[in-house]
Amino acid sequence: MIMDYRALAEQLLDLQALLRLDPVNQQVSIFEKGTFLALQYLSHQKTVNPKELSQQMAVSSARIAALLNHMENEGLIVRSPDPNDNRQVTVSLTARGEQLIKKKKEEVVNIMAKALEELGPEEAEIYLRIQTKFLTNFKKKKQQQRI
Repeated sequence: MIMDYRALAEQLLDLQALLRLDPVNQQVSIFEKGTFLALQYLSHQKTVNPKELSQQMAVSSARIAALLNHMENEGLIVRSPDPNDNRQVTVSLTARGEQLIKKKKEEVVNIMAKALEELGPEEAEIYLRIQTKFLTNFKKKKQQQRI
C-alpha cells in the first residue's frame, strides 16, 4: 500500500485548525497575538533586540513593533538602548512581565499535563517524540532553504 502523505498533511491541517478552535486549547493560547510566545522567549533569553524576536517568532518587524508597544503599555517589557549600538534597542521583561509569564506558563503546563495524562504514559511519550521529530525536520528544511 502506498501512503498518500499529501492527504495525511491535509488531515493534519484540518485537525490543527479544529484544535485551535477548541475552548480548552484556546485556554492554552492565553494571550492574543503572540504575547505569550514573546514573553516566553524573553523569559529564556532575558534581553533581545526586536529583530531577533521577529525572526524567532517568524513575524514581520511591523508586527513585532506593535506587539512590543502593547506589551510596553501593559508594563510587561522595557526597552533600553543597546549598549553595543546606540541606533538599536534591546527588550527585556519587567518584574510584572516575569511574574505574568511564570503564572501563565504554570496554567498552561497544568492544562497540558492533564491532556497528556489522558493519553496515558506510552501515547504521551510517543506524542512528544513525534512532535520533537516534526520540529527537527522543520528546522532542517529551513536551514536547507537558506543554503
